[in-house]
Amino acid sequence: MKFGMVPQALPGSDRGEKAAVFNHKDIRPALPEPEEFNEFWRSGLAEVAAVPADVRRKRIEALCDGRREVCRISFATVGGGRIYGFLTRPAGAGPFPALVSVPGAGPGTGPDAESANEGFAVLYCNVFPYETTEDCAENERRYEAFNREGLYIYRGAESPERCLMRSALLGIGRAVEWFAAQPFVDADRIGVFGSSQGGGFALMLAGLVPHFRAAAANVPAFCDFGGEKSGWPQFRRHGFDRMQLFDAAYFAARIQCPVKMIAGWRDEVCPPESVYAAYNCINAPKEIIDEPSMAHEIWPSYGRLQQWLREELKG
Repeated sequence: MKFGMVPQALPGSDRGEKAAVFNHKDIRPALPEPEEFNEFWRSGLAEVAAVPADVRRKRIEALCDGRREVCRISFATVGGGRIYGFLTRPAGAGPFPALVSVPGAGPGTGPDAESANEGFAVLYCNVFPYETTEDCAENERRYEAFNREGLYIYRGAESPERCLMRSALLGIGRAVEWFAAQPFVDADRIGVFGSSQGGGFALMLAGLVPHFRAAAANVPAFCDFGGEKSGWPQFRRHGFDRMQLFDAAYFAARIQCPVKMIAGWRDEVCPPESVYAAYNCINAPKEIIDEPSMAHEIWPSYGRLQQWLREELKG
């Protein structure tokens, strides 16, 4: 099930329904894994590795307070594009435990400066091929402009080899490779986490690159491409049949670190059936938290999941 590589929130509906009980332990992806899955991602990893990383950093002076360093960062990815995000770290040499995250769907977010104050180096990557900032209003403006011709997640989805999702996932994966090699990062203590879109990326990244000690995902997207209740963005329902190559369930089958997940039983955006389809593919130590009354939301259980992840990395 391995790739064989070497190291190198959308709102849900809430109409007051009661959650239905389903045979969650029996759920598997509706469609078999594509035969080309391994080769598709092996060739993608080789392609991005052949592109010079061209890492660019710019210090954000207003957020550097003596306890932490904060900067914008970007990396070259396939297709001549770039991945943009933020790097925060405690002041000092380290090495520090580290976190990787991708935000939920929407305009993206700025840096996670507070985690640096708690002793973590953090790589936070947005999925867009343009720079995001620490200014939320400016991010909204750039997001609206970029989506005038259609929602970003479907950009190029008629051709998996050239879609935005491929360049984003491979670019963030190469960013993780770079991050793990930095002297201020303890490469044995890196975790990945996220919610919704970010939860799906957490599963995909944990299956794609070998650097994670633990992973946490709240109501993850991209799960069970062929299911009757597939997770956002429901590529198949929009006619993008080859985007099955991005089903997080197939990546989940390749995860080797401990994983914890959350399923909201009233979630209509990333239905619990889709979450369980991915969860049941995981062969590493795992645990899932059921929230029978939760829609597509962030509840306190996600805060506890992140606390578990941090304790795993500090241990």
